[in-house]
Amino acid sequence: MSNSNFSACLYPGGSDLYYNSSSAGGTGPHGLGLVRMIQERRVILFPRADFLDAMRRYGGRIGKNLPDSAPDQINFDPAQDIALTIRFPAIFVGGSAKDFVFSRDDVGQALTLYCRERRVPLPKAASKLIEKFKDGAALTMQIGNAGLHVLIIDDQEVMRTIIKKLLTRANPSQISEASDGVQALEMLRAGEIDPDIIICDLHMENMDGVQFLRTLRADKANINSRKPVLILTSDTSDQAHEITRQVGASKVLTKPISADDLIRQINLVRGHFEAGR
Repeated sequence: MSNSNFSACLYPGGSDLYYNSSSAGGTGPHGLGLVRMIQERRVILFPRADFLDAMRRYGGRIGKNLPDSAPDQINFDPAQDIALTIRFPAIFVGGSAKDFVFSRDDVGQALTLYCRERRVPLPKAASKLIEKFKDGAALTMQIGNAGLHVLIIDDQEVMRTIIKKLLTRANPSQISEASDGVQALEMLRAGEIDPDIIICDLHMENMDGVQFLRTLRADKANINSRKPVLILTSDTSDQAHEITRQVGASKVLTKPISADDLIRQINLVRGHFEAGR
């Protein structure tokens, strides 16, 4: 997209690349915390060409000079610490493909700088996060507090209570609970809940965290199948952590964990990035 087309996203009706929306709501029947505040949500979409242009420009700033040729592959998952991998084909016969990797913060900074260079106004008092948009990306800015809906899955009630206490600082609008993976899947499939984040134990009776993740990620008809899932476990073995990541965990955290660290990890896997650098 040219610079003029990109700028057009600022004007109502000029493009479908920029829109605002406001919402308000209350806590659900299982809700904790205050009533949700009015929220304004602004989204700037970056189709593939603009996404690559933004990453090339940012890459040049940090010493990662991306080739001008078209990449073979783009893997983008905002929920991961290494959120973006761009693979370019080998330049010479017999050579190797070249991967360029970028963190979540890198992608956030790249999209933010791209907007600023084109004088796209970005609200200062807003929570910024990156999201996947088709074969590109989206920069979402939220003004106000839309609340946070968390699903906690653990077969021990005492652990669910501890996690709820840790979440107090985040002032969640709603907390839902399930005693194992089977119950959680039933709730998600039935549309009873629409959580922003899922916190799940690893070792549970009936259905453990690995089986829950495998089943959830494979259920493409479930609108919640791609929701961020944090695995919170006392198992410190590297093998258990690696298997859990392979089946779709957004992050594996080890108990015990502080409230500040848990809330920070929730924000990260939801695509928030550090915008103040």
